Amino acid sequence: MQKPILFPYEEYRKNQKEIIEDLYKAILEKKHAIIHAPTGLGKTVSVLAPALTLALEKNLKIFFLTSRHTQHKIVLETLRKIKEKYKTDFLVTSFIGKKHMCLQENVDVMTSSSFNEYCKSLREDKTCNYYLNAKNKLKQKTVLNELKITPIMASEELKENCKNHEVCPYELALDLAERSSVIIADYHFVFNPFIQENFFNKIKATLEDSIIIVDEAHNLPQRAREILSSRLSVRLLKRAITETKKYFLEDLALNLTELLEAINSLSKDLREGEEKVLPKQKFLEKINEIKDKDLLASELKIASSVVLAKQKRSSLGVIAEFLEFWPKGEQEFARYIKKEDDNTQIVLSCLDPSLLTKSVIQSSYTTIIMSGTLLPTIMYQDTLGFPVLSLKKEYSSPFNEENKLCLIIPSVTTKFTQRTEEQYKNIALIIANITNNITGNTLVFFPSYFMRDKVSSLFADQSNKSVLFEQAGMSKEQKQELLEKFSKYKYIGSVLLSVASGSFGEGIDLPGIIKCVIVVGLPLEKPDIETNARIQYYDALYGKGWDYGYTLPAITKTLQNAGRCIRSEKDRGILVFLDERYAWPRYKNCFPKDWNMRVTENYLPLVKEFFAIQK
Repeated sequence: MQKPILFPYEEYRKNQKEIIEDLYKAILEKKHAIIHAPTGLGKTVSVLAPALTLALEKNLKIFFLTSRHTQHKIVLETLRKIKEKYKTDFLVTSFIGKKHMCLQENVDVMTSSSFNEYCKSLREDKTCNYYLNAKNKLKQKTVLNELKITPIMASEELKENCKNHEVCPYELALDLAERSSVIIADYHFVFNPFIQENFFNKIKATLEDSIIIVDEAHNLPQRAREILSSRLSVRLLKRAITETKKYFLEDLALNLTELLEAINSLSKDLREGEEKVLPKQKFLEKINEIKDKDLLASELKIASSVVLAKQKRSSLGVIAEFLEFWPKGEQEFARYIKKEDDNTQIVLSCLDPSLLTKSVIQSSYTTIIMSGTLLPTIMYQDTLGFPVLSLKKEYSSPFNEENKLCLIIPSVTTKFTQRTEEQYKNIALIIANITNNITGNTLVFFPSYFMRDKVSSLFADQSNKSVLFEQAGMSKEQKQELLEKFSKYKYIGSVLLSVASGSFGEGIDLPGIIKCVIVVGLPLEKPDIETNARIQYYDALYGKGWDYGYTLPAITKTLQNAGRCIRSEKDRGILVFLDERYAWPRYKNCFPKDWNMRVTENYLPLVKEFFAIQK
């Protein structure tokens, strides 16, 4: 007889029971799952309830992976509710990045690579009291007894408790994780092979006995590519040369100077903003003319440890990693040299995320990826390496369809070949016409800051609303301040002009604040060497290079942008897609089926009618 699924609430939301039952069956059958589940379905509890039920029954570990710290809190709260309702005995450990759990002073200014080297040197030299205390079994037992350890504890609480007892929070978390049924962490803990093997060994876990849950999984392909990508820049080399001279590492300083000269030689025919393919062997020959690549990388690592013992940062280890990465793979990587902002860079860019993800997925007991924008699911099956028989399912939104008006306005375009002053004026006019007739806030996304700035001055002259601007490189505090300012216009309305790949394209949750989202154009990747290589790569593999390498990633960004509007069952709002290409079947068919897209140039009566009904 099936045990009851550990669902902590009295009632199911619309479609929620279906997703829970589907996932219970998938996990029971050791099948993997790709789940498109819109905002409002309660994805977190819908996947945790069946996963935890079976994990406790079969002695499995759950790894809930998320790149957002706010999601840690949601997962912890959901598990607390399950524990409270069912009086079930299980332990949960929440990990943030090792650097952010560290109690040493000023580590926050270090790069991840430098921190890892710094931490390693402290441990090997036995100069970190926090680590030594964590490894002292008697001290650890005493601390565990004295600490206010609860079965479900956030990493910040653990860190604060450990600080008072001078014990390493990360090491203590590892000890707790060994006994935990659920581990909440970033993608890197499972999908980065340089972290995963050591992490799993320490907590005595295996992929075969693990249920992997990936939240906001539309980000996973790019995150996986980044792990296997690397770059070497002129600025990085110059910093490294300064380090070697500062600490009297003359031979290494000479080697790095020769490497810098080699890069300048390779890029001498490039103008600012240009790039060209750099064959793998050609650069290897340049390196080996200076010194054997492996020997040079080894010497850089040793020197990096010396430098980090005296200062918090070093560029030497980063260069060593690049030299080790460069020879890897063939057609799965794009290799090129580019000149940008007087900083020549040699780039090794991974094209295929499945180089990392496939082995993890297929070795795990079950891997479940979920997001509100996993369309088409077949693309994620192919690009991440899921087995053909994996569950692939698209669930409809639980919100009332009448609360959302979705419009495609095809009278303008942001296509590069058709960008004119007249086109910018038309875009500005449409945005002004819509926002002037909305009582409340509008968020407008552009494909680039350049396009935003071209349209914004023309729009401001016609708008009767306050206009706010997202800026590139905003700090966390500046972003929060801007969102708070935006929220204060809830009743009289304002317009926030942003970019599709910027700070507010996804992840912000402002229920009741945003009445309209306008997406201007398609946020397509620049047709550079890397993008073209990705198109060719997926064309050779699946005959879908244009889709997988170019158009569908842009549509995913578009759907994420649009998702900022309707955040609760009470929200009503308009989604506007401003470009003729959205009306083309190849793009229009990418929208969720329950969005009921309407293509029209006579948009204003529809906007007025929608909000008149609200009144």
